[in-house]
Amino acid sequence: MRLSKHKISLCRLLSQLTVVILLNAIMCGLAYAEFLVSIRSPETLEDTREAYSFELIKLVMDKTKAKYGDYRLQPIPSMNRPRARYAAKLKIYPNLLLEESYDKEFSEKGDLSYINFPVELGILGHRICFVNPKIKEDLKKITSVEQLKKYSMGHGIGWIDTNILRANGFHVSEIPSYAGLFKMTAAGRIDLFCRGANEIKGEYEAFKYIKELTYDETFVLTYALPRFYYTNSDNKLLIARVQDGLVTSYKDGSLKNLWLKYQTANLDFVKLHQRKKFNLANPFIADLPKDYEQYAFDKSILR
Repeated sequence: MRLSKHKISLCRLLSQLTVVILLNAIMCGLAYAEFLVSIRSPETLEDTREAYSFELIKLVMDKTKAKYGDYRLQPIPSMNRPRARYAAKLKIYPNLLLEESYDKEFSEKGDLSYINFPVELGILGHRICFVNPKIKEDLKKITSVEQLKKYSMGHGIGWIDTNILRANGFHVSEIPSYAGLFKMTAAGRIDLFCRGANEIKGEYEAFKYIKELTYDETFVLTYALPRFYYTNSDNKLLIARVQDGLVTSYKDGSLKNLWLKYQTANLDFVKLHQRKKFNLANPFIADLPKDYEQYAFDKSILR
């Protein structure tokens, strides 16, 4: 049966309306869809290293809700840094966001991209060391980096600090267990386990159940150690949103307030200005543009 021209026109109109309705439904769904961001879980119950970083992610996402929409943070299963980077490379978890020290290999491989803002504002490059209790008194006599090099060091697998310290002539063992590093140092199996000035207070309190655990109170190792948020290079929207949120929260002061909330007690604890300072080079950031330095913390707040 042949349709009249009127019926054909009506069918075409209905078809066009159906397409418009479907497109509108899809676009509305996208507009109100929840933006899922995956984050690392702590490696142990005592692991407080990224508490500030997680709260900063929430601040950044809240700052950008009006522009980018709602979001949800989803912790991934606990895993060490190399495994987490591998998961980000393969996009196993949606929008996986990792805080990592700068490593040019990530950029060279093209799998991961960094967001150009130093998450910790540079404080992590001031290193205070847990020490073998048998050498604590001897360390008080140290006056140079060369004298420190006779002592053994321990670090985690995949940490850029290992490469930096080795490049400066230190003997460093890579230990697979984060908690094991504290136990080995307290037992004298390694002499030094150096942590960020923003980390050692929380870790000392978290692991104080380990008998003989102690830290040096006389010197600080310093080297440039910018840490950035990294994600899979395909996550363009996440990269743009986090960059936008970091700069916005820095300019309005909310990022600094959050930083001070976490770091004031840490700085009081380590008393950096009272320590001998031993400067080390970080050859692994030679190709890194220096514009991130505009966001470094104000040295005048050191205690």
